[in-house]
Amino acid sequence: MWKVSFRTFQTIYGHRYVSHLLVRPTDVTRTAELERKIYEVRGRRYRLDPTDERALTIWDLAEEERMVRNIGLGIQIFLGIVGGLTLLVAGVGVANIMYVVVRERTREIGTKIAVGARRRHIMAQFIFEALVICLAGGLIGMLFSGAVVLAVDSMPVEGEAAEFLANPRLSWPIALGTVGILTAIGLAAGVFPARKAAAVDPVESLRWE
Repeated sequence: MWKVSFRTFQTIYGHRYVSHLLVRPTDVTRTAELERKIYEVRGRRYRLDPTDERALTIWDLAEEERMVRNIGLGIQIFLGIVGGLTLLVAGVGVANIMYVVVRERTREIGTKIAVGARRRHIMAQFIFEALVICLAGGLIGMLFSGAVVLAVDSMPVEGEAAEFLANPRLSWPIALGTVGILTAIGLAAGVFPARKAAAVDPVESLRWE
C-alpha cells in the first residue's frame, strides 16, 4: 500500500477535489459502526444530517462480499436439494428393479430355501445386489463429473466472466457425503425386496411360472 500527498495526487490524476475516500476497517464485523462514524464526522464537517444516507454515498465492499457469499450459499443449497431428490428418485428406481428381480427369480429363491438357505442369507444376497447397483451408478456419475470438471478446467480463460466461472474443483467432502447417501439408499432399496424374497414359500415358488 502506497501513499501520496494531495499535490502529487492532483498532478498525476488531474483531479481538483477529492471525491472518494477509501477506508479499510481493522475489524470487518464492525463496518456498520464505522459507517455511522463516517456519517457523523462528515456531517459535522460539511453541516450534513448524519442520518441522511443520500447526502453521502458509501459503497460497502464487505456487505457486497457477504451478499455474494449468501447468493452462492443459496445456489449450493438449491443444487443440494436437487441432487438429493435425484438420488431419492434413483433409489426408487433401484427398488423397483429389485422387486422385478425377486419376481423373476422366485423359483430360484424357493429352491435355495428348500435346500436349507436361511432367511438372512436370502436378504443379504438382494441387499448386496442393490448396493452394487447404487454404488456402481454413483461411481460412473462421479467419473463423469470428474471428466467434466477436468474438461472445463483445461479450457482457456478469457475475459472476466470466464475467469469467474473457470477452474472448478471437486469437493471431496461432498463426494464422500454422496457415497454415504448412496449406501443408505442402496440399503433402503434392497431391504424391502429382500424381505419379500425371504418370505417366499418354497412349495408355492416351485409352481411359479
